[in-house]
Amino acid sequence: MTLLLTEEQASLADAVRSWASSGDVLAHARTEPSYDDDIAAALAGAEQLGLLTLLDDDQGGTQADLAVVAMELGHAGSPAPVVESALARRSGLAGGGVFVLALTAPEQPPVLGKPGGDGELVLTGRVEAVASGAQADALLVAARTDAGEVLAVVETAAPGVTRTPRTTLDVTRPIAMVELDGVTVTPAAWTGDDAVLAVISDAYALHVAADAVGAATRLLAQTVAYVQQREQFGRIIGSFQAVKHHAATMALTVEAATAAVRAAAASFATDDEDARAHAVSVAAAYAKPGCARVAGTAIQLHGGMGFTWESDVHVLVRRIQTDHALAGTPAWHRRRLARLLG
Repeated sequence: MTLLLTEEQASLADAVRSWASSGDVLAHARTEPSYDDDIAAALAGAEQLGLLTLLDDDQGGTQADLAVVAMELGHAGSPAPVVESALARRSGLAGGGVFVLALTAPEQPPVLGKPGGDGELVLTGRVEAVASGAQADALLVAARTDAGEVLAVVETAAPGVTRTPRTTLDVTRPIAMVELDGVTVTPAAWTGDDAVLAVISDAYALHVAADAVGAATRLLAQTVAYVQQREQFGRIIGSFQAVKHHAATMALTVEAATAAVRAAAASFATDDEDARAHAVSVAAAYAKPGCARVAGTAIQLHGGMGFTWESDVHVLVRRIQTDHALAGTPAWHRRRLARLLG
């Protein structure tokens, strides 16, 4: 197993970075914009690049490729729910318009599904945090039934669906709470394939960690550039030994987190579910708190400048801290590792 990017993945990273960074994305986030029109436009651009269909069988893309995309989205601070849309499409179920993933966090109560008439499914429950949930036309929801876990497509215009935009720490992405109150799903819009759900759940956890690594990579580069220019007591602050040590620790953490994420992405190439779950939880348990430490050090080395609203630093810090709570906290992934290790 190699942790290096292939030539194709390096080209993909370059293309996504160029697209995702067009315009000053972080400055746009700081103006507290309404994302209602932006999300559809962003996904249209992603579809032109083939990102939304990256995992389709005829495209030949892998979760390792999508992890490359996720890192670049985090690096740019992009609001586009590309990962959530690509994973929703990978389910094999069809959702029109803006179609995104809506999974409950593993620490939270699941959405419950009860059988209705003629093979229908009736869903009740709440998904606390859905990226672009208020802008979506359809959601891919995981639900627990007496027969096991299922995936179901829920049209957001359906009776019983309530979406509430949430004010979160992250200003780069719109997040909403979705409540389902007796929402009926037709037989053609749900599947009980446990293997597909397991892959999608693990993949989402992986890509959230990859997003944090992308943002931390940008923070590292910005911090190194800053300490090489900022003067204090008549000297460039990057010349102070303590600052050098902090920057070196940041770099080591980012490299290790990147390696953990790429190793987890590579685990999807096998059929070993336990090995995949182990690798994903290792990546999430290490990369997310590691990136949070990098973010904290970036704030410290920027001094008061890092706290200002005009700075990109705290915007990326907010995104990393939000990733910390999505798709399973590091504490939950450590508990899963303990279970997997017996």
